[in-house]
Amino acid sequence: MAISLRALGAAGAAVVLTACATTPPPAVSASPSTGAASDSPAPSASGSAPSASPSAPPSGTPSVSLPPASTTIVLQAKGLDKANFGTAEKDVTTLLTARSGKPDDSYSGPVCELDSATPYGRQLVYGGAVFLFQSKAKGKANSPRTFTSWVINLEQPLKSSMKLADGYPVDTTFAKLKSAFPKGKLSRIALGEAAVYVFRTPSGIWYRGDDNKTPTDVGAGAMGTCE
Repeated sequence: MAISLRALGAAGAAVVLTACATTPPPAVSASPSTGAASDSPAPSASGSAPSASPSAPPSGTPSVSLPPASTTIVLQAKGLDKANFGTAEKDVTTLLTARSGKPDDSYSGPVCELDSATPYGRQLVYGGAVFLFQSKAKGKANSPRTFTSWVINLEQPLKSSMKLADGYPVDTTFAKLKSAFPKGKLSRIALGEAAVYVFRTPSGIWYRGDDNKTPTDVGAGAMGTCE
């Protein structure tokens, strides 16, 4: 078994993640006049012109302070925020850079050197989170790539600009996951003489570990093996 891309997560050496507005004043309808128009007010019975009562200005709409746009990237079952899996690499990297800055590291190369039809992949590392992009089969370095998966190493801190979707723990066991997600399934994936254990939640988010006790990674998207 051999891979060119750096494995994702501690358990992944054998697993490749294939104005404020104001209300305008109301309109005033003019009553039709039967005589000539006059700029002077009609005299009162006492001979003096009536004093005009100042009209109150229209009240403006109260200013509403809108909450600032979220700067936190939420890692979800279908991707992250509005960038679902299948989104072009440049669009996802633009989002990541805008909210989390430049990656801590990156890796590029064939996803699996043992497969002549392997895609060409690229990984961006942000703290304990890694984002994977892949081309189509038989891809080259200049082939277009799309967002295919993300994974968080549970033993490393996650950047403050990122968080896992609500309801998915980062400190857990496979037994607790089974209790929290009764419809989820724990599977053993054999990799030659070794194996990894993967618990898949109904939404598609999965947890992976070296044994059937405690997961070391959580992720979503494509997961494949290179043997």
